Formats: sequence, structure tokens, C-alpha cells
Amino acid sequence: MKKALASIGALLILSLICLNSCNNPSSTKEATKEANSPAPAKTDTMKKDSTHAAQAYVCPMGPQCGQGDKAGKCPSCGMDMKENPDFKKK
Repeated sequence: MKKALASIGALLILSLICLNSCNNPSSTKEATKEANSPAPAKTDTMKKDSTHAAQAYVCPMGPQCGQGDKAGKCPSCGMDMKENPDFKKK
């Protein structure tokens, strides 16, 4: 009987510790601050990349993911390669 009461008491103490740590205001404030912060500004690096304009097909994820001279699948992510609008035919 004493072992059962000790086990129940230990379980209650552990439950209170877990619940208290979930309601820690400092961790909640940090998580809220990160969630509400604006996303970094996107820069158009594709048009500045000289190798990008030299390839007929690029991955929709960007030239850093995959690019090539023929249609097919991107070797990095597996998406279908798209025609490069910046490609200058020779």
C-alpha cells in the first residue's frame, strides 16, 4: 500500500513539473516573437546569376537546385525542369 501511494505521489509531482514547464512564460514569449517576426526579404538572385542565363532549363526551386540544357527532372529535388525565360539562344 505504501509503495502504491509513493508511486502515485511521484507521478503527481512529475505531472506538475511537466505542466509547469509547458507554461513557462519566457519560452512562450520567445516562440511568439519568432512566429511574429517578418520573413527575410526575398532577393531576385536568379537574374543576377550569369550561369542561370546560360542554361535553357532551370528547376522551379531556383538555379542553385538544378539547371541544364534539356528538359527532364531536377537531379536535386526531382521536380520537372522549366524553360528558362532568361535563356539567350545562340
